[in-house]
Amino acid sequence: MPAVSVLMVFHRDTPFLRPAIASVVAQTWTDWELVLVDNGTGLAPEALGEIGRDPRLRWVRLPRNEGIGAGHNAGVAAARGEFLALLDYDDVMTPTRLERQVARLRAEPALGLVSARAESIDATGRVTGREFSLDDGEAQRAYTQYAAPVVTPAFAGRRDVFAALPYRAEFSWTADFDFLARAAERWPMAAVPEVLLQYRHHPGQTTQVKAAQIAAERCAVRLFTARRRAGRAEGGLPSVGAKASSGEVLRTYARVCLTERFPVLAAYHARRSLAEERTLRSLVMAGRIYAAVRREAGAEATLVRRMFFSGPVRALGLRPS
Repeated sequence: MPAVSVLMVFHRDTPFLRPAIASVVAQTWTDWELVLVDNGTGLAPEALGEIGRDPRLRWVRLPRNEGIGAGHNAGVAAARGEFLALLDYDDVMTPTRLERQVARLRAEPALGLVSARAESIDATGRVTGREFSLDDGEAQRAYTQYAAPVVTPAFAGRRDVFAALPYRAEFSWTADFDFLARAAERWPMAAVPEVLLQYRHHPGQTTQVKAAQIAAERCAVRLFTARRRAGRAEGGLPSVGAKASSGEVLRTYARVCLTERFPVLAAYHARRSLAEERTLRSLVMAGRIYAAVRREAGAEATLVRRMFFSGPVRALGLRPS
């Protein structure tokens, strides 16, 4: 059996697919399999050219596009490796990624997940900057209350972690964030402090559409996470109108968090509403929520203020790489 199963889910054939696969084939660590989950395209191996003939490519074919979560879970179920590494179909691994992450996982058996730093590239492959990333494991856990501490395709981990926490169907767009938040509560996390992934940004990317729905799912993940970490059941979610904007969704969750005595998270959602809607009305409403949160914050008043005005990185004293 291979040491590492690289998991790639795709639902269309794009110019980025072949470079992504080629970056796996070019790894210095050669004991891998690439589990290609074809979400309904019917793409033939021959269409990939020379790399399509590599015997380490294993295909999981779904009859139609079942979504990212179902595709991910099908890939995890098919994976045979001791470790599993994630890779989106439009991103690129650097040649030593698997070697570096496997070494860290084997050196520290308690670790569940190991990430790496990532740089940003555009549609042509030109490096345009660096992605947000936290190297420290405790910082990663703390940040998962608010967002992913590193872009998800930069993570690798033990197969048991992925098998124990399948992607949840209710999170069509943010199942990876939900996975990381839950994993951080059960296993230590760490990072290889090197750039091992090129994360591609391009027009039409999934994360650039469906803004209000994505905002609502992210809010739900944060609320579920806060409840779990407070020792409560995840419970239900507030009703948000189908036509609600991203800002309205965030303000709704800010009020719910205030009611449920999560003042810091309420301040975070109020702050995010301003980032989504830069209008006078949004500023007034967020200010009212913040004033209400400050009145109820008690011992957390200072952290609430820092969260609203500075965001989680500065409020929590985190140090991105």
